[in-house]
Amino acid sequence: MQMSEQRTREEHIIEKFRDMVSKRYYYPELIKRYELPESITEAVVEDVKTYFLGTIYPPPQKRRELEDAFKELATYMRQPKKIWGLFGNMASAVFKFGRHFVQALKAGFASLDSFVGAKKFESSLAEIANKLDMQPPMSDDDFEDCMYQLPREEIERFIKDVYGLFGAMINTKLLGKTIEILESVVSTMKAKPGVYPQKDIDGILLGKQLLKEGYDLFSKYDEHTRKLMVEFIYKNEMWFIEDVYQRKEQK
Repeated sequence: MQMSEQRTREEHIIEKFRDMVSKRYYYPELIKRYELPESITEAVVEDVKTYFLGTIYPPPQKRRELEDAFKELATYMRQPKKIWGLFGNMASAVFKFGRHFVQALKAGFASLDSFVGAKKFESSLAEIANKLDMQPPMSDDDFEDCMYQLPREEIERFIKDVYGLFGAMINTKLLGKTIEILESVVSTMKAKPGVYPQKDIDGILLGKQLLKEGYDLFSKYDEHTRKLMVEFIYKNEMWFIEDVYQRKEQK
């Protein structure tokens, strides 16, 4: 019974986090809070918010699917033999994908791995909510009370994970190469069903989709705007933490 209650509360925390993200990226409030660069328009902010809520913090069901996907991807990240089984050898991989092959592969896995930080963060929040006996529906103040109970370093580490994920995605040329590599990986795996189980293929497909959605977002903008977008995201997330801590400490 306890496990069921814990899972329900984590799902509620995910939904509440999504609600807080929506409020944090509400354009009329943002332009009061910051003097935004001209290129960070309302459309850009909406794109950022949509990506956050569609991929970084999707609804609970999709979150579970992505978590399962990353568990499978982790086995490939940590077992080089599995990787080379998909490409044959380094020479053939470099010949096929170019000299940036290793860099693209590492960038892709680093991007996907940073997603894991979000899971740790929400699990910590769920644990605190249970300790404080907070019942859904959780108010904004309840959610912020939970955050305030966390070590500040943990929250800032989570924000840096998200910053790292977006930072890796603004190199759209390298990101495009990473997606191409993952597409090749899936083709190889599908051709050897006796070697690679379907759950491994599904995991890599979901990981590729996450990167593809990032590519679709950032490739719409020039390099200068992409960099401004990432810096703006980081600034806004850090503002939120600072604001929560200041208000709680003044009580």
